[in-house]
Amino acid sequence: MNFQPFFATLLVIGLAEVGDKTQLLTMGFATRYPIWEVITGVLCASGLLMGIAVFFGGIIHYYIPDFYIQLFSGLFFLLIGVWTIFGNEKEEEAKGGNYNPFWIVFVSFLIAELGDKTQLATLAFSAEFGRPFQVWLGATLAMVGINGVGILIGRWVKDLISKLWIKWLGATIFILVGLITLIKLWF
Repeated sequence: MNFQPFFATLLVIGLAEVGDKTQLLTMGFATRYPIWEVITGVLCASGLLMGIAVFFGGIIHYYIPDFYIQLFSGLFFLLIGVWTIFGNEKEEEAKGGNYNPFWIVFVSFLIAELGDKTQLATLAFSAEFGRPFQVWLGATLAMVGINGVGILIGRWVKDLISKLWIKWLGATIFILVGLITLIKLWF
């Protein structure tokens, strides 16, 4: 059996994801939420996104222009950054955790990665190789592996820095991701 589609996708998607906005986002989540919920959210979102790219990627770009996807993503991350700064954590905890970290990570990662270069590259690999399962597996493992490194870095930072600094670091990451996303729209 020819494993070239798997290894090519794994390598290219893995390299493309290093330092990407979703890796920074994942680091921020790892400073705030339990590690297993972050990795599970990233795994599920990555699997779904790469599946969409492999099987249905062209439909999203046919109906929704990239501009609107990026605009929504940028504004969404700015909102999360502001919410991180001004949100009342004690009030959230007192409500009994109305916000499930898995769903916050899953939805945020999904929005951040939708229409991203790694999803488009996965779509291209699927079209080129005609091996959807190998491409999906390679892309999903690359995303989870690289973002897993981001989670470990975020967790390490959490253990070294006070809660107040983590709050500001997380907010800064979200705001930077939002600004980078919005800046890319016009430059």
